[in-house]
This record gives sequence, C-alpha cells and structure tokens, in this order.
Amino acid sequence: MAEEKGTAMPVNNGRGELKDDHGIAIQEHGALDTNPHADSQRPTDPKDVKHRGVEKMERFNDVLYHSGRTGKVLLWVLAVSMIPVHGLHPDTGLICYQASLLATMIGYSLDQASTSQFTVIAASSFGRHADIVSYGAIATASQIIRAIAEPFLGRMSDITSRPDTYIVVLVFYAIGYSVAASCNNTATYAIGICFTSFGESGLDLLSNVIVGDLTPLQWRAFAGGMLNVSSLFTTFAAGGMVDALVPDKWRWGLGIFAIMIPILMLPAIGTLYGIQRKADKMSLDGIADSSMVRKNRVDHSLKRYIGLARQGIIDIDLLGLVLLGFAFSLILLCLTLAENADGGWSNRSMIAMLVVGFVLLGAFIAYEVCLAPKPVMRKTILLNKAWICATVVTVASQMSTGTRAGYFSSYTYVTQSFSDFEWSVFNNVSMLTLYFTSPLGGLIHRITHRYKTLMLIGAVLRLIGNGIVLTGNGRATQSLAALAVSQVLVGFRGFMTIGAKVGSQGSVAHTDLASAVSLLFLWGILASSVGSAIGALIWTNKMPKFLREELPAGTSEATIKKVYGSIKLLKEYDLDDPIRVGAVRAYDRTMGIIFLTSLLLSTVCVVFTLAMPDYYLGKQQNAIDNKGVDGHEVVGIEDHTNRERYTGPGLWNRIRRAYYKDT
Repeated sequence: MAEEKGTAMPVNNGRGELKDDHGIAIQEHGALDTNPHADSQRPTDPKDVKHRGVEKMERFNDVLYHSGRTGKVLLWVLAVSMIPVHGLHPDTGLICYQASLLATMIGYSLDQASTSQFTVIAASSFGRHADIVSYGAIATASQIIRAIAEPFLGRMSDITSRPDTYIVVLVFYAIGYSVAASCNNTATYAIGICFTSFGESGLDLLSNVIVGDLTPLQWRAFAGGMLNVSSLFTTFAAGGMVDALVPDKWRWGLGIFAIMIPILMLPAIGTLYGIQRKADKMSLDGIADSSMVRKNRVDHSLKRYIGLARQGIIDIDLLGLVLLGFAFSLILLCLTLAENADGGWSNRSMIAMLVVGFVLLGAFIAYEVCLAPKPVMRKTILLNKAWICATVVTVASQMSTGTRAGYFSSYTYVTQSFSDFEWSVFNNVSMLTLYFTSPLGGLIHRITHRYKTLMLIGAVLRLIGNGIVLTGNGRATQSLAALAVSQVLVGFRGFMTIGAKVGSQGSVAHTDLASAVSLLFLWGILASSVGSAIGALIWTNKMPKFLREELPAGTSEATIKKVYGSIKLLKEYDLDDPIRVGAVRAYDRTMGIIFLTSLLLSTVCVVFTLAMPDYYLGKQQNAIDNKGVDGHEVVGIEDHTNRERYTGPGLWNRIRRAYYKDT
C-alpha cells in the first residue's frame, strides 16, 4: 500500500481546539482564530512550551507544502539557502538559486580543509609541535568547549531565534581566528581556537537541526550530506592555499577566514530575517523564530526575556554541562600533559587534576540522577536502544578518528616527499571521501528505504582501512599506496555516520529531535577529545623513547628535543640523512601503536551497527509516531515493516529476523 497523507479534515488537538487541514486553529463557530493574544493566554508549562514549539514548526511546514506557489517559493528560500534539501518542484527552486548561505558553506569547508595544516605549522613555529597537535594546549580545550556548546546553543536558538544565534556564533568565530592569527605564543593561540570552536559548534548544530525539521526520513541523510558537499571542490583549493601560505605565512591563512566567513554569512543571516518577516506578514510561525518567542510574540519586555533565560538555563541543564566539561577537561589534560610535567605522573598538579576530574565526574553523575530538574540524558533518550547503539557507534568512530588523526598529517609530512600542496590534498583524502559518500549514501537510502546494511558496509570498510596501514611487526607502513587506500577506505565511514544519524533521529519523536541531535554531537565530540588524548598519550610516552633508540649513536639531547618538537626542522634533513632515517623509524613504531588502537576501536563500530534496528525510511519525520514533517500522519508505513519477514523456523531465519528487526 502506497504512503499517503492523512485526509484533510478538522481534527481536535486534545486541548479543545479544532484545527483545519493546515493545522490552523478554528473557533467553535468555524471562523479562523484571529485573536492576537491567543498564544499568551494558553498554558505556559515548560513541557507544553516544548511541544507547542514543535507543533508550530509542523504548522509552518504544513502551510508551506499546501499553500500553493507562495508556500513553495518560501520553502525554497529556506531550503536552498541552507542546502539543497530535496527535489520538490525544482522549477520554483530557480527563483531562489542565489541564496547566499551556499557561499558560506564553501568558505566554511575551505576552513575545515586547511586550518589543521596551519595549526601544525603554527605549533612548530612556537617549538611546541608535540603539545599543540595533541590535546594538551589546544585540542582538548577547544573540543570540550565545542561539545558543551552544542546543547547550550541549541537551547539559545530556541529562546531567541535562529538568525540571532547565528550572529552570536559568527562573532565568536571571527574573534577566535583574529586572536589566533595575531598571537605570539601557544596560550594565546589556544584561546583563539577555543573561541572559534564555539562558533563552529553553532554553525554545525543549527544546520543539522533545521535539516531534521524540514526533511522526511527518506531524504534526511541526503540533505545532511549536502551540508558539506562543497568540500568535494574546496579540498583541492585548500591544497593550493596551504602551498602558498605554509610555512611562513600561516597567520594570513587564519586571518582570511576571520574576514571571509562574516562577509559571506551576512547575506545568509539576512535571508533568515527575511523569512521571519515574510512569515509575520503571512501570519505564520517562522522557522527563523524560536518556539518561545513565537509563543510570546506579543510580550517583548526585558522581564519576560530574563524569565526565558532563567528557564533556558534549567532546560539545558547548565550546571550539569559545566560539571561534565570541567571533569573531562581535567582528566584529558592530565593524560596529555603528565609526560612532560616535572616528575611525570608523580607531579602534584597532575595528581590533583586527575583526582578533581574524577570527583567532578562523579558529582555530575550524582547530580544528573538525583538533583537535576531536567537531566542532560532524559529517560526517553537514555532508554532508547536505537539511540544508544547509534551513540556507541559514533563514540567509537570519533575516538578512532581522534586517535589516528592527531599525528597522521605529521607522519605523512615526515615519511613522504610531498610538496606542501600534495601534503594538504593527501591529508584531506579521507574527508573528501567522507563528503562524497554521505550524499551518495543518502541517495541509496532514498532508493532502498533502509540504512542498516549500508551502515554495516561503511563500518567494515573503515575497519579494513585502519588495518592495512599496519605491517606484520606492528609498525606503521611507509607505503604510499597503502596509506592512500587506507585514507579512501576510512572515508567510507560516511555510510556508517549517516546511518547512525538517521537511525538515532528516526528513533525519537519530533519533540525530542533537537535533544537527540545535540546529545549525539555532545558525546561524539567528547569521544573525539578522548581519542586525541589517547593518541597524545601514546605519542608523548613512546616517541621520545623511540627517538633515542633509533637516532644515530651520539646524537645530542638538544637535537633529539628539536626533532621531537618540530616537524618543520625534521623536514629540512634529506630523506637519506641518518637523523631523518632514524626519526622515520621512530615514527613508524609510534604510529603503529596508534593505528592498532584505532583499529580496535573500529571493531566496536561493527558490533554495535549489527545491533541497530533497520527502520523503514519513508515520508515520515520519524519512525515513532509516523507523522510527516507537517504533523499529519503518514499512512501505509506498516506495510513496509520487517515484522512478517523470515517467519519460518531455523537458525538462519532467526539470524535474519534479528538483523532486519524494526525495533
């Protein structure tokens, strides 16, 4: 039976109101509800506010999809400015083709493809390569801030509005790169990158939440993949950029983005404000508006906004997030810095950091279980098997990537005779593959209406990619072919990543979508921090020891420290110079341990992918209540479930039933 929208007829919404087929309230005598204070007269219970925010989003979608050409044009203004969401009425899409956020996404993807190389060179210019690439001085702090910012910014966009939140994150982004570009030491550079991480967190989160609101499950992965499709082209542009600016002009590389992204972003913000004004004129609830502002449109007093802010602090569980952030920061910084501290692990500061970190982690758990008014992990999500499996897959994947990525670019810089352009492009091959496989996998989702098998293929290919870079004696390979194939295969994790996102989002009702997205981001980013800390711990413990063993006898301690602290200095030695040959052998041994750790974490992804349900991806917004993005029930979904498949006896049928389960 084909999927169809429910019949258009007045329905009771459970609060004594009748609604027409567009979800607009009808008075009992049949006229439209035109009372401008209707919203302010309705209940203000926080739980009701949350559901009303989602309900208004659905009403907005409903009118756009069913109000003729005007609604379709307005939909394309939003959709094309965010991403090419999906192919509804492409003839009207040309009207808004010039939507400006496309340029912003191109600039942002250029940033992502190039700034990691600038960080490596910046570290070496300060003589602190080992600390900066690891999560000692920069990466731990920036990743923790990025993780904690996800639920905070998500709620902020709900209290104020989408464009207001975009302005805030844009200011942080620009200030951060300005500070990093003008710094003269590691500490200032770290502060700048932390500011930028806050801004990047908001850009990623807001885009993904809006995609989840606007797209049905069958197009969700494609829409999400299109967010980064411009990276398919900017990877090569980034190579030329790095080639021109590395090693002496890396500050200009950061400064360019501090100037370029704000300029590109302003028209996009104007587009969202324009949508908001257009929605006001049409008496609709704008997608750019927040749910709280929409609910209290008639009340713009300072007192009201203070109340909204207070409620927002409770809703995002700010105290819990602060405890979690400090706990992870102290633990991960301790793991990274202990080796270089005076006395190592016996250093009092390291002991204090570790103890306080675990105490705060315990305090976070106790607070969430016993005291938090609205815990970070609500029971509706914590007891959700699909979301838990998707989160474990994401956590293991991010830990694996974080462990491998921290020193992979340094390894290729030292062991291969790349030009700066070739080095930049090669290091981005994995991301290039990821950005290609994500929308490709989304199209496969649309055709097959399933995601689990493709997700498993991605997990297995990633496992193979992490394995082929190891030699028989446990060292990392220097084979360019093996490294290149590994980069491509690891990039196929895009199939796995989009499956985890779609599965987790499909497993929750629309009212829990923003929480599911932000929490998946939160744990994924924290896992990336843990992975990078693991890589840094391996590097700082093993690399100095291996250098002393592999460098020629009689090499001074000063030379060893210089080689350890600067890949730029090491690159100046000829490939056949004994110093570089010995250093490369030390790199092989250290990276072998790192690659093996990444391989073991990749196996976790395969195991928990097998435990995922295999929802049918149709026109529904989620697989829980089977309602469309407009809030109407999508009928016919039951005809596509796997419940009646493989009902026969036998072990093989039991295995297939377990694999293809819908719940």
